[in-house]
Amino acid sequence: MTGAWRGGDEFIFEETWSEPAAGVMSGMARGHQGGQLRVLEYIIIAEETDGVMMRFKHFNGDYSTWEKDGAVVALSLTTVTDNDVTFSADPPSETVKSIRYWMPTSKTLQADVVLFEDGAEGGFSLLFNRFND
Repeated sequence: MTGAWRGGDEFIFEETWSEPAAGVMSGMARGHQGGQLRVLEYIIIAEETDGVMMRFKHFNGDYSTWEKDGAVVALSLTTVTDNDVTFSADPPSETVKSIRYWMPTSKTLQADVVLFEDGAEGGFSLLFNRFND
């Protein structure tokens, strides 16, 4: 996952992931469309006492948060194989049930996001291409 990734056509989504150091890997994401910023996200994957956790928050362009009451979305590492990791919430957070990151090729990264909203499961996938190599 380390590196810079970009995906989308009209809605462009970018993620940049640091090399792991001191038990932490950090990521930043930005989504924009038609010259307008739609979302910023700050992500931390960290080794903790109870296992590996992913924590993140979404922000609007004015740094107000999407999550109610300033909450942080927290997911636990539940599956890991070569080039494939899944983080899951148990119970699901306000909306996010799981996120799977996997690499179909060395130059592509896919994120499959499963959401739980209004009692129904849904979601989306993002396919990123590596850039700034």
